[in-house]
Amino acid sequence: MAAKKTLIPWSSAKPAPVVMISGGESVLVRMAKDRIVSAARKQEPEEIEFDAAGYQAGELAMAASPSLFSASKLIVVDAVEKCSEDFLGDALAYLDAPNDDAVVLLLHAGGNRGGKLIKKLDSAGFPRIDAAVLKSESDRAKFAQTRFKTAKRRIDEAGMAALMSALGSDLAELNAGVDQLIEDTEGTITAEVVDQYYGGRVEATGFKVADAAVSGDTKNALSLLRHALSTGSDPVPLVAAVAMKLRGMAKVQGFSGTSGELASELKMAPWQVDRARREVRRWNEVALGQSLIAAAEADAAVKGGGRDPVYAVEWFVSEVSRLARVR
Repeated sequence: MAAKKTLIPWSSAKPAPVVMISGGESVLVRMAKDRIVSAARKQEPEEIEFDAAGYQAGELAMAASPSLFSASKLIVVDAVEKCSEDFLGDALAYLDAPNDDAVVLLLHAGGNRGGKLIKKLDSAGFPRIDAAVLKSESDRAKFAQTRFKTAKRRIDEAGMAALMSALGSDLAELNAGVDQLIEDTEGTITAEVVDQYYGGRVEATGFKVADAAVSGDTKNALSLLRHALSTGSDPVPLVAAVAMKLRGMAKVQGFSGTSGELASELKMAPWQVDRARREVRRWNEVALGQSLIAAAEADAAVKGGGRDPVYAVEWFVSEVSRLARVR
């Protein structure tokens, strides 16, 4: 039985006679494509683009064959996941004898269409770049860390926590934030630096409320909450931010091992494990269970199950702060 193909990370993407970017995460697709195209352009190739969905028989062979204009070719084929039968047949045939002076870049956003092509591509040893959607916060944090490492910039643990709190729910926004911090700052990126740029975001405000609540600081938690509500923040993400922190604390409770070991098992980033461990130490186990019940009740209330969403989130934050002080 053939070994399962190991996908190449976007950060290692480079030209090859045939290379595919697999997945629908637009940020990763763009970054992998930019790396491949930029490197291929050093050979001053003739560039050709077409859509696999509207492909006509013979186009690939014609595009890849040597021409009077340039010895090298860069061919970008979009929408391979919607490819026509003509494209599928021609692409499968092309893999048997690709032009070594051409780079054929295939973009496949996911799905079963083109499965035969992917299987043959893998079997022949051509590279396939992983651009799958990053569904977990841990994966998005790893992406951000890779970006900083590639740029030879350091962000400390508190800085990464602040960045993920502010922008970690959306990869495009996170990527833009990383770009700005790399370009506009110098030295180690700390929580204070991140807060200067993104401290006013709804997500960041929600996590500041959560930090104060789980530490038992009722006055500060309610002050931050009321400011957020008065400036237009919706109760739903505010409840979600506090609930997320409580769930993280519940995940690590009772587990032993290094943060790296637990991060993989719990699908959290190591810094998330470390922070949750520090926070859960002050909590009574019964009180934490009660806070999770309160989170479920508040979530239902702010999503239409209660008469007053503002009252529901204020009650929830007050209750979490009270439970944090139970010994």
